[in-house]
Amino acid sequence: MRKLLSCVLAVMLAGAVMARIAAAEKEEVVSKEGNLVTIRVTGAGIDKESAELDAKRKAVEKGAGSIIDSRSEVKDFTLIKDTILARSTGFIQSSKVISSKEMEDGTFEVRIEAVVSIKGVDDMWGAVQEMLKAHGRPKIMVFINERIDKYPVETSTVQTKVEDLLLQSGFLLVDKDQMKDIDQKDLAAAIAENKPEKAQAIAKRFGAQIFIKGSANADRGNDSRIGGVDLATYEGEANLRVFRSDTGQVMATVAGVSTRGVQRVPNSAAKQALDLQAKRVSPELQLKILTFWQDVLSGRGELKLEISGVTFKQYQTVKKALKEIKQIKDLTIEFHNNNVEASIQSDVGAEKLAETISDAVKGLDIEDVSANVIKAKYKEK
Repeated sequence: MRKLLSCVLAVMLAGAVMARIAAAEKEEVVSKEGNLVTIRVTGAGIDKESAELDAKRKAVEKGAGSIIDSRSEVKDFTLIKDTILARSTGFIQSSKVISSKEMEDGTFEVRIEAVVSIKGVDDMWGAVQEMLKAHGRPKIMVFINERIDKYPVETSTVQTKVEDLLLQSGFLLVDKDQMKDIDQKDLAAAIAENKPEKAQAIAKRFGAQIFIKGSANADRGNDSRIGGVDLATYEGEANLRVFRSDTGQVMATVAGVSTRGVQRVPNSAAKQALDLQAKRVSPELQLKILTFWQDVLSGRGELKLEISGVTFKQYQTVKKALKEIKQIKDLTIEFHNNNVEASIQSDVGAEKLAETISDAVKGLDIEDVSANVIKAKYKEK
């Protein structure tokens, strides 16, 4: 008995040693020189590109580990960290692929050597933290219509996975239990009828700055019989879009590659296909939201300017003045029914831009400024 126990312990110890060796091989600091750390890491993903992106994220997380770990107690730590890691490539001075291989399950592993700027991460951390203090965490509403063989599913597998990842990153979510039945029915109808403006209005009513809508479906494919066992096959797909609730701007679009579920029980095969779909689209959606959200915090992205009670002559004055403002990088402006609507790409926030516009356009009265919308009217003479 003792001999057997000794053998078991020896095997367990050997396994632990091999695991540590494998981990060391996956993350290896090659050199440190001032602000720069050269590191070798291995990333995994559903294809080579996503595996390489995962490796770059790990390189930044490992290379700047001392900076990140020292801030683990700060408020909104996870959201700040994930926001920074979403921009991993911006902190990598150079990188090269050492090896790439396809695994037995069809996923990929890519090993890279990357040079990481620690100062870049440190500077960005402070910037994101300050922006969070100023703007707070955004609230997100998620509504995904999910069906199996054209029949509605009460609890969406894809929606649950998306919400879990967003919560892990520190975002706030609209609690579906707080929504009345009539709100949920109106929201479902807006999605089914492809009327994002209606869904947008509901999201705004619940204080959501970001709204995710979409569909996920699992449909019966060609069944098979293997070894005398009948197997049901289902094909899963998902299409998701992300909007800013205040402007209606499309932030991101994610379309999942078809996934397959094969099980003896048809419903299990359908659930498997949807679960695989959720695992594909959720990380991509999370990454795009984090990236776009940082742009918004930094003052980049779309702003809307709405001016009421405008004559055509005043519209021409506004148009000319806006084109001369240096902080406006791109401008689309329309005049209809004595109203001006402008879509603006700017490198400053709404409040700062509103101040500049007020100085540039005489007689303009700024009535309201939100994170992404400026509302104004001409003063009555």
